[in-house]
Amino acid sequence: MKALKIFSTGLVSLELLAFTACNDYLDINDNPNYPTVTDVTTLLPSGIAGTAAALGAQYQLIGSLWSQHYTQGHTSNQYNTLCFYNVSNSSEVRMWRTPYTVSLPDLNLVIKTAEENNQWNYWAIAKVMTVFNYHMLVDTYGSIPFTEALKGNEGIYNPKYDDSKTVVYPGLIAMLDEVIAKEDVYDGDDQPTILKEDFLFGTATGNDMSKWVAFAKSLKLKLLMRDFEANKTAIQTLLTENDFLTVDAKMDVFVDAENGLNPLYENDRRKLNSTVNLRACNTLSEFLLNFDDPRAEVFYDPNNSGDITGLDYGYRPSSQAVPSGSISVATLSPTDAVYFMSAAEVAFLKAEAYARLGNANAAEENYNNGVTLAFSRWGLDASSFIAVGGVYEFDSATTESMLTSILTQKWIAATRCQAWDAWCDINRTGIPALSSEYVDEPGYVWGELTPCYNSVLPDGEFPRRMLYPKESSDNNSNTPAVVSIQTKQWWHK
Repeated sequence: MKALKIFSTGLVSLELLAFTACNDYLDINDNPNYPTVTDVTTLLPSGIAGTAAALGAQYQLIGSLWSQHYTQGHTSNQYNTLCFYNVSNSSEVRMWRTPYTVSLPDLNLVIKTAEENNQWNYWAIAKVMTVFNYHMLVDTYGSIPFTEALKGNEGIYNPKYDDSKTVVYPGLIAMLDEVIAKEDVYDGDDQPTILKEDFLFGTATGNDMSKWVAFAKSLKLKLLMRDFEANKTAIQTLLTENDFLTVDAKMDVFVDAENGLNPLYENDRRKLNSTVNLRACNTLSEFLLNFDDPRAEVFYDPNNSGDITGLDYGYRPSSQAVPSGSISVATLSPTDAVYFMSAAEVAFLKAEAYARLGNANAAEENYNNGVTLAFSRWGLDASSFIAVGGVYEFDSATTESMLTSILTQKWIAATRCQAWDAWCDINRTGIPALSSEYVDEPGYVWGELTPCYNSVLPDGEFPRRMLYPKESSDNNSNTPAVVSIQTKQWWHK
């Protein structure tokens, strides 16, 4: 078995980051007894990095396209199948494979080893990251192997697929509660110091476990919001405590060097034979331009004339009619962080919860904070936008108008950092709504999603899930029958 290596500085090794763009990363898992090394200081960062590899590449990619932040460029073809919703059980299989074969096995060993050695800070981080991996999987695929996953050493080679509503979500919340219950233990004198192997909150001198507890509580709120009415009491308790993330939970260690890059940049800009696949989508770019939002210049490169221009989603005009240089390319940086949760996301979650509880003042306060954080992430000032009379002034007239304000700004804020979450929110809330018009047609409402040119789905249908990969159905007799991508999950609106 090939051992995973981590630099002593805490940066992911080139070997580890390489698997974000190559199928051959699986050769680090070719031993059925994987792994033989159970050093938590090595396994923890590899588990976090594995999570970031999937989240920052394939999950970010489909979220960026299906949330209509970007569209496939008309002069190249890399993401046509994703853009046109024409996915198969062979599409983007690393979204499934990487969590189950890379990050979850590493994190599972951290949990077991840390429990044996009373290393509760390592245990807590691995637990939260395990929940996050399953959260990615269950929200994307529906029912998944959960209670019997990772038990090959117990002879379970065909794990059952657990029901997402009755088993997986309650199980994830219970795991977070375990972490929260031990919050007084992590900084004890008997606990080892975690340094830069904590890619989210670690430093050269140590990490802050209170941030991991806040991450656990923030993630719990996010999961509870999947079923607001059923979880209203628990949500209110968390809001009253108000012990949420106030900083970003992000992996921000990428460097501008081969195999040390942000995962989507590595996949899209360095590995492909074209750097113009991801283009500005008119759904978002025209919205930003219409309201003079300076984030347009953060999300998209100017075209050859110095302007920001996009394409309607899925539209592929000829290069003679629309020259390549006339359409803006999506802006990506080799050092962009991978965001697991952000302070802006937490503010928007709180705003939404308060809106649903009928507390318009608290909803507005958290909405304004979310927009402010979303702007300041890029060094911009939101104050004039959210002021009275500003174009993004909070609309507290009704519950629906509050939710539209909140979820529209959350959708924008997810660009270039948390696009998969935007896609999940679209499915969960119906905001932004799916229009029957394009941005230049009468009746179109700014901020609504447009139909997809060349969509393989019936009119008015939208992707709700990914298909279980063929490698699962080929190797696990418990894999459910094929469910179409437009089939809603139980928490979808």
